[in-house]
Amino acid sequence: MKINIINSNQVNNLNKYIKKDYFNMAIGGNYEINKKILDNKKINLLLDPEPLSRDFMKYYDSGLNQVLIKLAKKNNIGIGFTLERLIKLNKLEKVKLFGKIMQNIMICNKYKVNIYIVSFSDKNINDLNSLGISLNAKKINIIQEAI
Repeated sequence: MKINIINSNQVNNLNKYIKKDYFNMAIGGNYEINKKILDNKKINLLLDPEPLSRDFMKYYDSGLNQVLIKLAKKNNIGIGFTLERLIKLNKLEKVKLFGKIMQNIMICNKYKVNIYIVSFSDKNINDLNSLGISLNAKKINIIQEAI
């Protein structure tokens, strides 16, 4: 499978960077970027939709809500996260990001949106599958690609 990764700074000209016959992944970030990505039917996967910015007082800003998840379901776009992003963070940031990921997994399970775990290293596929199960992901898809 050929993979095309579109950065969050390329989202404004999304159609320019989409490649035909590729699995197109776009890296999210905040609500506006995620909405632009999920509006496009040619994208296959929204990767890392969770912003690393400050959260609200009562809840995590996970980058997704029911409106965006319904849009993802309608356009058949999966939601995914990368392990490499987690590795770079300190312990407190990892805890916050895991909370956001778990929140996104819960809403994906509710609306039956595909969940992807993407690894660009040589992690064991059973370990990735176990991680998805421990995060309560019902439909786990694993993409393991070496760059």
